[in-house]
Amino acid sequence: MPVETLAILPLAVLIGVVLGALGSGGAILALPLLVYGALLPLKQAVAVSQLVVGTAALVGTLLQWRSGRVAWREVLIFGAAGMPATKVGAMLAEHLDARSMMLGFAGLVMVAGVRMFQSAADSRVGKSRVLVSILLGAVVGVLTGMLGVGGGFLLVPALIAFGGLDARRATATSLPVIAVNSLSGAVQHSALWGEVLGLAFSFLGATLVGTFVGLQMGKAASELKLKQALGIVLVSVGLVVGVVNLWRV
Repeated sequence: MPVETLAILPLAVLIGVVLGALGSGGAILALPLLVYGALLPLKQAVAVSQLVVGTAALVGTLLQWRSGRVAWREVLIFGAAGMPATKVGAMLAEHLDARSMMLGFAGLVMVAGVRMFQSAADSRVGKSRVLVSILLGAVVGVLTGMLGVGGGFLLVPALIAFGGLDARRATATSLPVIAVNSLSGAVQHSALWGEVLGLAFSFLGATLVGTFVGLQMGKAASELKLKQALGIVLVSVGLVVGVVNLWRV
């Protein structure tokens, strides 16, 4: 196994931990890790990220299903809007160069980090609004198809504000939506991740281990502190990725 693969596996575990505990945020770290850690070309990194994130979210869904926290009505609304939108995201990615995509990614990560930190102490639950949910589901699908992110950083607050769910149910409900969107994108890019199956499955295995750990942590740990810590990490990653790509004139 290449040294690069061994070096990124502990961080892949961390991605799974965050995904399992919060249903958001961890998946967005997969792309820079695969690009700068595993040294994959951007589009191939997106394809591997979609496969890994989608499968990990699917396993998390099966585990959360038993708890009865998954709101399947909201899964259908967000998933039905997100799946076809992943194709749109993939088409948009074809017309963007790698530097522009990574700069956009950096901005997205920083926004997600700030939003995560700000919403950490917000326990308010909104009313269900179907049309807004459909629109946000489509936005998440486009981002998944374009950048390989799961979109949980948008899904969880959207499910709370417009799906009428509390934080725990929103976290559980975000996982099947992430799984549907990400695996849909992965199928469309199967030729790309198929070229690096060894890396993809090693990364996936480490992420799944982290997902199991994260699901247990989510039951016991302080959600406030987890979200605050993740918000700081996301902003830091966004700044680093942004500076690296701005430096490349």
